[in-house]
Amino acid sequence: MDAWLVGGAVRDLLLGRPTSDLDVVVAGDAAEFADALAAKHGVTARRHARFGTATVTLSTGVRIDVVRPRRETYERPGALPSVSFPATIEEDLFRRDFTIHAMAFPLRPPARARLLDPFAGRADLAAGRIRVLHDGSFLDDPSRAYRAARYASRLGFRLDPSAARLVRRAVAAGAVDAVSGDRLWRELALIVSEPARAASAALVSRLGLDAAIVPALSRPGAPARLRAAGAAASRLTEEGAGADPLCYLLAWMGDAPHESLAEAADRLALVGRALETWLAWPDTRARGERFAGLPAPERRRRLRGLSGDLAAAVAATLPAEDRAAWIAAMRAPRPELRIRGRDLVAAGVPPGPRVGEALARTLEAREEGRIGADQELEFALEAARHESAGSRRRAGDPAS
Repeated sequence: MDAWLVGGAVRDLLLGRPTSDLDVVVAGDAAEFADALAAKHGVTARRHARFGTATVTLSTGVRIDVVRPRRETYERPGALPSVSFPATIEEDLFRRDFTIHAMAFPLRPPARARLLDPFAGRADLAAGRIRVLHDGSFLDDPSRAYRAARYASRLGFRLDPSAARLVRRAVAAGAVDAVSGDRLWRELALIVSEPARAASAALVSRLGLDAAIVPALSRPGAPARLRAAGAAASRLTEEGAGADPLCYLLAWMGDAPHESLAEAADRLALVGRALETWLAWPDTRARGERFAGLPAPERRRRLRGLSGDLAAAVAATLPAEDRAAWIAAMRAPRPELRIRGRDLVAAGVPPGPRVGEALARTLEAREEGRIGADQELEFALEAARHESAGSRRRAGDPAS
């Protein structure tokens, strides 16, 4: 059957950039094609019935999304598209977000070398320009405006003036209000997950796309904080992998008060642990205040239990002197207990929660410099005895 390589893979191929995500359009049954491709490579295809698509992930990590050519229509701004078949490859390209993604390479010989480019996407690539295919693009799908900022920053491109006008028109029309909170959260998470996150945030702000979600997201200095968070994360996270998107977005919020954080959390539909972390941000951020002037034991107390991700977010909000002291303290070696729970049990402490609590208090004392390594067992046994006495008092035992 006829098949075409389309979308971002074509863009990256023409720019000489590596890619591991391939989009393939086939003029036939996409699921059948994906199953055959998966079988050839000893993997299993995953089907997506609603859109008639399938995904094959190879053992090398390369992901191939297979679709039939389709048309898309939008019942209202911000709605998921309604899909219809059959369609030509040209109609399929017209449904895409930007001209630089609306190109296709035929994969069936002998036409492999001929680029299908009905909307002058290659010229826009050469010009370093992000341009939409029609004037209603951002009204149909307002999330495209956030993708425009992300791709412009990732590629070092500029947003075409007509596209910028269309974004502002969609914002003024309230189109972003129709997009669900979880979809907006995903777009923001994708923005801050890229190295060019600061440039993307600056463009989002210039276009009014932050306040369009909720006014609380329009935070002065967000790009600078995102740059600082990225630099801190390279030193504080495992293998310099960078922070979790949630932590970058906390850095984006900066010194936002609790009311603003609650407003943003409600609009972005945060739930569970993410919501707890988000709403606790003022207290977390306060750990770094006037950090450079603190004695070492207090520094260690403030850092206790803090992940590298959250520490990077806090670092982004601090003045230079406090930030340097904060990062140095996070990177400083921390004491490890020589004793273990079995040592306490062997010394007569009954197995149970008291053992863990005594060890936690002992580690705290080591971190604060109140005891040395040779005093650990004695301190832990005393802590266990105090915990036992306290438990009896709480239970009303007169023997205590």
